[in-house]
Amino acid sequence: MSSKSRFSIGLVGLLAAGSCRMPASAGPLTAHVVVDRGAPRIVINGAPVRARIFWGAPGSGLVHVGPEWQQIDFTFESAISTNTGTMHFRFGEGAGTVDLDNIEVADAVTGKAVIPRTEFEGGDADFTRDWTHWPEDARNTVGKIAVTPGAGVGGASGLRVTLTAPADGHWPDFHIYHLSQLVLEKGHRYRVQMQARSSASRRLTIAFYQPGAQYVYAGGPGNGYAEQVKMAAGAGVHLVSFPIPTPWPAPGETVDWSGVDSVCDATLHANPRALLIPRIGMEPPAWWKQAHPDDVMQWEDGRRDDGIPASPRYRHDAAERLSALIRHLEAKYGSSVAGYHPTGQNTGEWFYRESWERPLNGYAPADLAGWRAWLRKRYSFDSSLASAWRRPDARIETAAVPTPAERHAAPNGIFRYPETEQPLIDWALYQQDAMAECVCDFAHAARVASGGRKLVFFFFGYVFELSLFQNGPATSGHYGLRRVLSSPDIDVLCSPISYNDRGLDGTSAAMTAAESVALAGKMWLMEDDTHTYLATEPFPGMDQHVSTPEESIEELTRNVAQESLRNMGTWWMDLGASGWFQDARFWARMKQLNVLDAPMLASPRPFRPEIAAIIDPDVAPLLSPDGRKAAAGAVFYSRDSLGRVGAPYGQYLLDDLLAGKVKAKLYVLLNVWQLTPMQKDRLERVTRGATIVWIYAPGGHDAAATQPEATARLLGVRLVPLTDVSAQASPTAAGRALGLDAPFGPVESLRPLYGVRDAKEGEILARYADGSAAVTLHRRAEGAALFVGTPAMTPALLRLAAQVAGVHLYTRTDCDVFANGPYISLHATKPGPVEVNVGRAGAVIDLLTGAIVGQGPRFTLTLRRGETRVLMLK
Repeated sequence: MSSKSRFSIGLVGLLAAGSCRMPASAGPLTAHVVVDRGAPRIVINGAPVRARIFWGAPGSGLVHVGPEWQQIDFTFESAISTNTGTMHFRFGEGAGTVDLDNIEVADAVTGKAVIPRTEFEGGDADFTRDWTHWPEDARNTVGKIAVTPGAGVGGASGLRVTLTAPADGHWPDFHIYHLSQLVLEKGHRYRVQMQARSSASRRLTIAFYQPGAQYVYAGGPGNGYAEQVKMAAGAGVHLVSFPIPTPWPAPGETVDWSGVDSVCDATLHANPRALLIPRIGMEPPAWWKQAHPDDVMQWEDGRRDDGIPASPRYRHDAAERLSALIRHLEAKYGSSVAGYHPTGQNTGEWFYRESWERPLNGYAPADLAGWRAWLRKRYSFDSSLASAWRRPDARIETAAVPTPAERHAAPNGIFRYPETEQPLIDWALYQQDAMAECVCDFAHAARVASGGRKLVFFFFGYVFELSLFQNGPATSGHYGLRRVLSSPDIDVLCSPISYNDRGLDGTSAAMTAAESVALAGKMWLMEDDTHTYLATEPFPGMDQHVSTPEESIEELTRNVAQESLRNMGTWWMDLGASGWFQDARFWARMKQLNVLDAPMLASPRPFRPEIAAIIDPDVAPLLSPDGRKAAAGAVFYSRDSLGRVGAPYGQYLLDDLLAGKVKAKLYVLLNVWQLTPMQKDRLERVTRGATIVWIYAPGGHDAAATQPEATARLLGVRLVPLTDVSAQASPTAAGRALGLDAPFGPVESLRPLYGVRDAKEGEILARYADGSAAVTLHRRAEGAALFVGTPAMTPALLRLAAQVAGVHLYTRTDCDVFANGPYISLHATKPGPVEVNVGRAGAVIDLLTGAIVGQGPRFTLTLRRGETRVLMLK
């Protein structure tokens, strides 16, 4: 949706002070994304607010134990009332022994016992009388439990848990737990005491639950959730997101909302002004999967799990449960709910479960039914299918899912060719459509159930990030992005910050064509699950862990500055649910950064950089498993180089460029590897006068090779196919004179691979090992063209292209730069002096300190590795 919104000077003042007060509303709370002057903003009850959110999860903190006996002593306030409570111990992964002794739980005020002191002096009966473990069957491949003399404090008897690494490497959720008979009262405080030791240092999880279809968390040692919600509120951040269970009862069972309510209550207890954005899991429960086996995903190795996105039964039943949950939340918490975030499939992010691994999914009956229905809609007639597939006997009603062997094969190298592999291309297209349609169906259910009043969030569209999947990017199901962008029921699309280049000297790139998301009237949100110095869990991103508060703050500052200047949202995510953001210094910086957020919110301006990185999601279904060899450098790692050019860049979809919506001086065509004649004509018109960088194999494909003549007009050169030649390009003397200083690109040979025919010596910037021209620069009246035959690029190469294009370079050394209007962010990807060119005279102010740091147009800053500076031109 698009409209203009005005708000008073008074509200601007509140924003500048770091406040997030919401204006009173006569009716239910409303929250939407509104595009104002090209900039998407979250508007609540008619007023724009910072798109800054805290994400956490109530739960138990980890208890560290080692070889020496440790006294464990904590109190908790029960989140629920129950007479069927249970206490759980989990031990993490890792072989060794854990000894427990003298376990007791009592009311912290009255001293009344909940679990009388258990000393295990009565032998195994002291365990089996009140305790048990899970799994109890053959699935328990790791744990043994016994009351053992000498395993207790002072050499007495104690409970010994012996853990052995599983042969297959997969640790089950082994735990011991008290029988479900504990009585807890909501709001009462309970004291837990015991002693524990471990043969090797490890972290224990101790928690109390009410068991049921969903286990409702009652309490345990604090994990910092409430404290972080309060810290966020102190920084003016009242939007809070968190996971909730999705009640999905079997027929005849009563819906239990207690798990849902307890999380909402805990959040509002920590901050009564919190605006809730619950994350809602859409995976069906075990009983549903047992009742509907045809609608459960199946892999080529026979494994089964999760609902099938293409299954009408799964979509219907899941949408029904989603709608019921939202109606419950609207009725009970509607004045405090800002939006809903349905999640599903792999890690809740709507790419096919386990699609990064080798085994392929798609072999359940519902997949076959969905496939044939899709073919019927696409081709209508058997004759059309037979012609497209070049198989005279092909029939829609008998079409089979391509075999695993066919899908794993790459007979033509990087690409699938329609002449021989159209069924495989169609299957890849079908999987994109099925996932996109599923997302749109659930978004519509959320929109209707909330009365159209609340934000709807979805993970989707990781068209840069998923390029490395070993079976080809299309196996992810994320490449039907345009269909999702066209949905009127989605306000915010989101993903984590790219896991590739997010460390202290990284650029925190987006996983998608973020500027095209904004052009579609939606907001892109970056999930900031930075592995701060407080993080200990082995989650993605841990390889770029930082070890000090100061380094964490620099990373968080870099991320927010980029998000603000690109009109993005973010949530700071305590991914480990163990207090990753439980540091008041973090929140002081979040509050301080409102000096950038507030003016961007008060005077919206679109992000329109002079460098546009162009990606075509429609190419993904044309890639074989070998396609990742080209997509890795051309798409995934391209952001590393783009982020170090020294000038801002934007990420766009090809169809937006062809529609004339993207205006830039430099277009970097990352994977524009398949163009129709009409698209070629349109591309030539919309890019006329600009500089183009063509990566790898531009144009179109047939069963043999790229069509060189068809691309000659666009490239200004003619291509020649190469065989058995390393794809690595080495700079020539002409290239080195222009700043290219090292070989780049994959060392292996690729099929196809192209060089430039009859290039002039001065135009050749790099060559392959056989002497063929790999990189050429052609200056033409209609705009310069840089052809890069290897699927890779470097900051120096792109900086050269930017100079040719007349792009304003804020620095000429590797540095992560974003700018919008008078605001500039600089993040040092390496230490040392950086000459900054702001383009005009005047004082330059450090926005976070107020100090003048230089006089434009040029001045020098000396930056530490990973330092972030946010500047403003006066």
